[in-house]
Order: sequence, then structure tokens, then C-alpha cells
Amino acid sequence: MGITLDRGYYYFVKRVPKRFAHVDPRPKVNKALHTGCPREAKREAVAVEAEFLAYWDALAAGRADDAAAAFDAAKRLAQARGFAYRSAAELAGGPVEDLLSRLEALIRPDGTFAPLVEAAALLGAIEAPAVTITAALDEMFKFAAVDRLSGKSESQVKRWKQPRERAVASFVKVCGDLAMTAISRTDAQRFRDHWAERITGEGLDRGSANKDIGHLSDLFRTWAEYHALELPNPFAKLRFKGATTRTKGVPFTAEFIRDTLLKPGALAGMNDEARDVLLVMVNTGARPSEILGCAPDAFAVAAGVPHLDIARQVARVLKTQTAPRQIPLLGVSLAAAKRIAARGGIKRYLDKSDSWSATVNKYLAENGLRETDDHSAYSLRHSFEDRMTEAGIDDRIRAELMGHKYKRPDYGRGGSLEVRAKALALIAL
Repeated sequence: MGITLDRGYYYFVKRVPKRFAHVDPRPKVNKALHTGCPREAKREAVAVEAEFLAYWDALAAGRADDAAAAFDAAKRLAQARGFAYRSAAELAGGPVEDLLSRLEALIRPDGTFAPLVEAAALLGAIEAPAVTITAALDEMFKFAAVDRLSGKSESQVKRWKQPRERAVASFVKVCGDLAMTAISRTDAQRFRDHWAERITGEGLDRGSANKDIGHLSDLFRTWAEYHALELPNPFAKLRFKGATTRTKGVPFTAEFIRDTLLKPGALAGMNDEARDVLLVMVNTGARPSEILGCAPDAFAVAAGVPHLDIARQVARVLKTQTAPRQIPLLGVSLAAAKRIAARGGIKRYLDKSDSWSATVNKYLAENGLRETDDHSAYSLRHSFEDRMTEAGIDDRIRAELMGHKYKRPDYGRGGSLEVRAKALALIAL
């Protein structure tokens, strides 16, 4: 790279690198820097060199056999020459001044014409490659990273992606890996009919079908909006109507928790951390994922009112806006929280609720610690709600402790830790 002074003004001068000689036969390039100041010229020359290198890279990539790479290169080439990429059809629709300026840009100062690949880029002759539904899902995962995945832990990201991957895989199995622009209403209806047969023949819940259809509809809408394509959503309004089977939580009775789960030695065979998290649930009703995502200082066992601060999570976001809350620790939950704090917080199952649930539920099943076959570790959360209701605890305090939205107008601060602790003392085990 160099600069040269000519009649009071500086010009950028650079030999075309050998690796780009096959796409740009000129021995060297030059460009006016529009300044007579040597310091300013050197600063501008750096930016101009970067522009030329980007141009040569795009020019070389434009000869790629891969359609996607060629189309991307065409867009970068057009941008390098100061134009937004527009297809030939778009250019034909005007304004004519845009087309003329592109044609003029293809004529170099020495009267020669730009390479054919550059002309194709500026005149929109490179067709956009077909994007299949599986490729579109990969794209969505990339451009949705900030909007939808920001702040989520690795485990949460995995749980967010999995149902979308399953929905796309199911669609591909039924209809094939179709290009997004080729998916028709007929294809979407075929997928719905497939689910209708499964619901009728296999007794599956229509809620599962609606989740798949919903994820596909969201994918199509999001992808089309991102690419500024006005395409009718083939999956819109195809969900199955009517009631769906909802799994209602089955709570443990207070007697079963006291006499069976908390019976000395009942949980002795479970590993320490899994057992203590289960015991923290008993008098807090917190979701396992909330406890397992807590930072060490969330277990405020030495505070004036010992409590669990759900808001203090490690690299993950909470389920709802009302989930961040402080829950007083009493009874067996306080003792368990002290042991967790003494060990430096959650270690083995940190943000691994699936692994924890599998371990604990297997233990409960193998040791006769389920009140019925429908009970699971999560039943402790439902039990916590029932026990508060039966004790006559104020509905606002119940909602705040459960992390639920309070449906009445939000006035005041709600119950203080002292008030909440006094209320939970009525049910603590």
C-alpha cells in the first residue's frame, strides 16, 4: 500500500495481490483520497485498502460453485461498490436512475469494463439460493440469538431448540425438506392431516400437534420477516381447536410428606445434593430449575430472616417476570439450604434440572416414596400451594411465594420477608 502526491492531492496506490490476479487483471489500482494533508491521507488510505480487499474477496468468492456462497458474494460485491443488492426483476421495476448508475459504475476510469462476475452482482443476475426448512431453522437459531436466547444458559438454549428441531424433523419426514418459498398450504395441511391420524389412531394429545404446528408457523413467519419477504404463512390458523389434555399437578398430602418422605432414613440412599434440593422444595415450593440455577449467595441462610433469593441465578433467565422472589427458609428446607451453602452452592446439578429430576424420580419410584404412580418430585410444588391454601394464607402472599402473577391491582410492596416467614411457619415441616 502507498500514497502518492499529484498536483497537490494524494492518491491511494496498491498493486493487485497475486492471489486475486485471476479475478482482477489490472497490475495496480488507485483511488483519489481528496486531501492534501499527508496525515489525513495515510488515515484514509487504511480504509480504502480495506475496501479494496473486501472487494477482491467478494470478487473471488463470486466464482464459487456453491449457490449460497455465490449469492452472498454478489451482495458483498454490490455493497463494496456502494450499492444494495437488487435482483434483475427489482431493477426492472425502477427507478431507472438506479439502473443507469450501476451501468456507469461498471465502466472503469481507463475505459475498460469490470469483470463479468461484478456486472452480475450489480445488475442482480445472481439468483437467491433456495433455503430449505432445515436450513431456515439453522438461520433462525443464529438471528434469534439476541432476541430470544440472550441470557439463557446452555441448558435453557437446548430446551428452547429441541421442540423446534422436533417439529421441523417431523415436517421433513412427512413432506420432505422443502424450500421455504415452495412450502404451500397443501403441504401444511398434509402435515396437519398426519397429526390428525395420529391423534385418532394413537390417542395422542392434540396439544402436541398444536405445538409442532405453532413452532413451524413461528419459524416461517420469523424467517420471512427477517428476509423481508411478503409470503403467506402456510401454517397459520391450522391448530386443532377444542380442549387439550392438560397435565394437572398431583400434590403430596402433608401427612405423606411428614410420615413417609421425611421419615428418618427414607432419603438416605440419594446423593447429598439431590436430596437437599428436594428438601428445599418442601417448604419453599420453588421449581427445581430455579433452585438448581441459584448462585451460592442465593442461599441467604445467615440473614435476619433466612431465605432463598430466586433472583440470584447463575447464567440463566427465569421462566416469568414474576419468578424472581425471596422465599423464607424454615424447617427441613432451612437445614438443607445450610448444607448447600456450606458446600459452596449447587455443584453437581447446576442448571441440570432434567438430570436432577431423572435421578430423584427414579429413587422415589424404586423406594416406594410416591404417594401414587402419578406423583413426582414436582408434586412438592403443588403440595406447597395446597398447604398454604388450607392454612388460609393470604392469596397475594401465596402468589408471590409461588412466583405467580397476582391478578388484582398491584398496590404496596406485598408481604415482607418477616410477614412471609410468619405465614409459612403455619405449614413448615
